[in-house]
Amino acid sequence: DDAAFLSHEHQLHLADHHGDDAWGAEMAEGTFTFTSATGEPTTCRLQFLGTAAPGPGSWMWAWNNVNGFPDDVLRAAEKTRETGLHEATAAELPLTDDLPYRLALAAKAVTGSWTHYSAPVGGGTRAWFLLDADHLALPAPSVPRVVRLLSEGLLSVTVVDHRRAVVAYATARGLETTDDGGALTLTLPDGSVTVRFDEHGRISGIEAASRR
Repeated sequence: DDAAFLSHEHQLHLADHHGDDAWGAEMAEGTFTFTSATGEPTTCRLQFLGTAAPGPGSWMWAWNNVNGFPDDVLRAAEKTRETGLHEATAAELPLTDDLPYRLALAAKAVTGSWTHYSAPVGGGTRAWFLLDADHLALPAPSVPRVVRLLSEGLLSVTVVDHRRAVVAYATARGLETTDDGGALTLTLPDGSVTVRFDEHGRISGIEAASRR
């Protein structure tokens, strides 16, 4: 819940920059390179989280280092393991559709590295990475983007405590909030977004007001 909306905003930002780019990873160097259709490369720093393999039906954490990768690219996986979270201390877990993303959310919350990339590596297996680069830092939040991420973020992963998730996002982005009990208003540079909750604490409506 604490990571859902901020993670989704970072993924939207990644798609804006590299949505159609080719990719390549150099594990020994700890670098991840996007290559645009015009051949322009952009290099990021990578952290390897693990692999999701539909063949054996399992997730394997990168800290279970069967390939001998450098310790430096495993720091995020190891740091998540050190929290003692049950799902992060078992080397392999039964694979479900949402498990890799939920584990990535946990790693993001632990490390403060908020952009991930899920890369196909053959046979249906996907390798999951956290990426860091200056150009992946988020721009100032805007009303249209916040409305979109709050709407779509609920579809990207199961959010249990909606109000907590909105408050966590506002806190992470340094946004002033006003809480009147049934609604939470986020003040943005270009206006405001009011999130209304039903009697069960679930988001029931999102209203935007732009400031010209």
